[in-house]
Amino acid sequence: MFRPVFIFKILILSLIINFVLIVYFLLQNSRHRFHIVNKNDYYEINDSHSFYGNNRISTNIKIIPMPMIVNVENSILLLSNNFHIKLNQKLTKDLRLALRRYSKYISLLAGISVEINQKSSSSENKLIIDCPLITSKKDKYPKLGEDESYTLNVTKTGSYLYSLSLTGIIRGLSTFVQLIERNTSSDTFYIPLVNIIDRPRFIWRGLLLDVSRHWMPVSVIERTLNAMEFSKLNVLHLHLSDDQGFRVESIEFNLLHDRKDFFTQKDIEHLVEYARQRRIRIIPEFDIPGHTTSWFVGYPELASQPGPYQIGTQWGVMKATMDPTKENTYIFLDKFFKEMTKLFPDPYFHIGGDEVEGSQWT
Repeated sequence: MFRPVFIFKILILSLIINFVLIVYFLLQNSRHRFHIVNKNDYYEINDSHSFYGNNRISTNIKIIPMPMIVNVENSILLLSNNFHIKLNQKLTKDLRLALRRYSKYISLLAGISVEINQKSSSSENKLIIDCPLITSKKDKYPKLGEDESYTLNVTKTGSYLYSLSLTGIIRGLSTFVQLIERNTSSDTFYIPLVNIIDRPRFIWRGLLLDVSRHWMPVSVIERTLNAMEFSKLNVLHLHLSDDQGFRVESIEFNLLHDRKDFFTQKDIEHLVEYARQRRIRIIPEFDIPGHTTSWFVGYPELASQPGPYQIGTQWGVMKATMDPTKENTYIFLDKFFKEMTKLFPDPYFHIGGDEVEGSQWT
C-alpha cells in the first residue's frame, strides 16, 4: 500500500509540473499576434515562429484558415470547361482519390467539366501538381507534426501547386477550391492571381464529438470529416463512452455496447480509413474510471457498488465508478484496451480520467 505522505508528494510534484507547462504554453502563445490594421483594406499577421516574416493579406481572399503568406495581384484567371488537373509524377492511389474528390468540388462550384490526366497542356485552364517525393506505396497513417506545407501559384498561364507530401497537396487543394469566385454579372467563375505559401501554425488542430451522449451515425461522421478536410483540421477526437452510452462494438465483451446505436468494428475501420485519406487522425476516448455507468449495465462486477445499473439519462457526475481494489478490473481493462487499440492505429489513446465522484472509493 502507498503511504499518505508518498501520495501527497506525488500530488505536489504533479501540481508543479502542471504549473510549469501552463507557463510555458502561455509564453509560447504570447509570441503570436493577430492585429487588424484596417478592416477595409488588409490584415497583418505577425508570427515570430515563421520564416515567412510579416504578411499582408487582401480581404478579398476568403480562405479558412487564412494561409501564412498571401500575395494577390489585381487580375484573375477565368475557369472554363475542360479544366485539367495534371500531376508531374506517377498518380498514386491515395492522390487519385484526393483528385477525384476535389475535381468534383471544382465541377460543382464552377459548373465546369474537370479532367485528371498526365498530359501537358498549353491552355491556362489547368492546375499542375508537383509532389516530387510521392511514392507508389500507400501513404501511411498521418503522424503528429508531419509536413503539411505547400505553395500555390495562380498565374496567367495556369495554376501550380507544389508540396513534398500528400498531406501538403491535399491542404493546397482545399485552398485552391476556396479561391473560386463567381462573377454574378457575367455568370463566370474565376480565381484571383495569387501566390500562397502556407504551413500550419499548430500541429494539433482538433475537433471533439461526444457521440456517447448524442449519437451520430457513420454518415454524420463522414460529413464532419469532409468539413474538417476543407478547414484543414487534422484530429478528430471521438468521445465513445460515458454514463449515457457505449458506442463501439466489443467482441471480447459483447455486453458493453448499446443494443441499437453503436459503431460496429467494420464501421470504425471504415471511418479510420476515410479519415486517413483526408489526412486526419482519429483519437478514441473511453472514459474511466468515472463516467462508466454504461459499462456497469452489462458488467456490474466492475463497479464500486453492486447493481443493477441503467444507462444514464441525465447530466452530472454519477457516484458509480470502477472499483480499483479488484484485480478483475485490471484484467478486464487490459483485454478491452488490447482489443480497441487494434481498431485505432493512432499512438494517442484517451482514457478520460475526469470527475471521479469518490464517495464510493472511501
